[in-house]
Amino acid sequence: MLAAAFDPWPDEALAAIHEAALAVLERAGVRVDSPAARELLLDAGCLPLPADRVGIPRELVTDTLAACPRSFLLAARDPARSIPVDPDPGPTFIHNMGYVADVVDPRTGAHRRATLADSIRLARIMHHLSNQHILIALVTPEDVPPDLEALYTYLVLTSESDKYVGGPGISTAAQAVAVTEMAQAVTGADGTGGVYPVDLAFSPVSPLILGGEVTDALIATARRGSAVCGILPCPAAATTAPAAVSAAAAQQHAEMLAGVVLLQTAAPGTPVWYGPRLSAVDPRTGGFAFGTPQVSVVAAVLLARRCGLACDCYGLASDSKVLDAQYGYERAVNALIGLLARPRFLSGIGEVQAGAATCAEGLIIDDDILTNVLHVVTPRPWDADALNIDAIVDGILSSGGFLSSKHTRRYIRSEFPTPAVGYRGSLNDWLATGRTGVVDAAAERAERFAAEDPAGLPDELGEALCIAIDRIAADLGLTEWPDPRRILAGEV
Repeated sequence: MLAAAFDPWPDEALAAIHEAALAVLERAGVRVDSPAARELLLDAGCLPLPADRVGIPRELVTDTLAACPRSFLLAARDPARSIPVDPDPGPTFIHNMGYVADVVDPRTGAHRRATLADSIRLARIMHHLSNQHILIALVTPEDVPPDLEALYTYLVLTSESDKYVGGPGISTAAQAVAVTEMAQAVTGADGTGGVYPVDLAFSPVSPLILGGEVTDALIATARRGSAVCGILPCPAAATTAPAAVSAAAAQQHAEMLAGVVLLQTAAPGTPVWYGPRLSAVDPRTGGFAFGTPQVSVVAAVLLARRCGLACDCYGLASDSKVLDAQYGYERAVNALIGLLARPRFLSGIGEVQAGAATCAEGLIIDDDILTNVLHVVTPRPWDADALNIDAIVDGILSSGGFLSSKHTRRYIRSEFPTPAVGYRGSLNDWLATGRTGVVDAAAERAERFAAEDPAGLPDELGEALCIAIDRIAADLGLTEWPDPRRILAGEV
């Protein structure tokens, strides 16, 4: 009954959006800036259109979707933390946002550029978050060469956590090869048997443009056969996509399908996930409105599922400039929206200021928000043990009441989530702490996590990763770069 009452995207709407996307791919097509990719698509049956655009027939979309593996496994260093992936409703694995340039003061909103030391500290905190299952690079450190950022941050994450480490957004084939080789060394997986060491994300340019370098990197990654490819279209409604949410979702869907066609044409059977990043726009200013309820993510998850693809959608999101009430309510609402359709992946932990920055306190508060939101979407037990009539009657009639019953002790923790930093005690106890709000509690918890020892890497594995970074740096013609061994020695 509740599902029928809440149905923002019925089957008819999803079918119409999918049909609109197919029509757009046929009529407007996609601009392909890579000559090799353009030739590949034309040979596969695509049609040449003006302005270097390529029309994609709907039959080719159907055929290439059918070539995508329905399920696969993303291998973690600790096999128990590996991530099973398929499009069906099921467990949702949560990860942080990625690659922001700045760290923000949670109380004032002031920025500073992120460093490698920040990358290490934030990774250590994320390792300890109970609701974060996947780590990706949270910041872009300014003190490493740009061409090596993906390698340094992968080394940081694998030395700080044995959770699954997701790959970064990729711009060049060299980056893709280097990160994949490092991930193979860490996990021992190489794609054999549907077990992959890493997933790498590639972003088309909206509206419907496949950039040259990133497209060649996508093809090279697919043909190596040892990594999963994520397609991350990032249209913005009313600017690089239509203002109507359904129309913007259709364009985003078309961009995603164009990526699938390219991947499966280059290397049939390449595993792929659907990564919608559609942004809303504030009608008053024309700027991004990241904290508005992101209702398009439900449509995206359901469209991905119709196509047999797992979805990685945005969840926690806010426009707030500091960690205040706006931050809390916007992120809680968007986390709940993101989880409603049960995507396989949910993103957004650590995002502040509409993705412009991050901070340790935000990571901690996000984890608390997720504890509550995940509790809301998890069905409560109503079996014979939970609905124990004898226990109910005994609680009513006994002098000790319900607090003294075994039934209460069995369920009180699981049925009522306990906040890590949210406060539920008395006013006098609160005043005695000297805290001024939840940010203080979050800062204290972040410091405790940051003071823990790192998960660490075996010496021979750590050295192998450092050698790989040195080799890539030399291949790029760099004359100097930070010694990656200082990361493993705790000297950064």
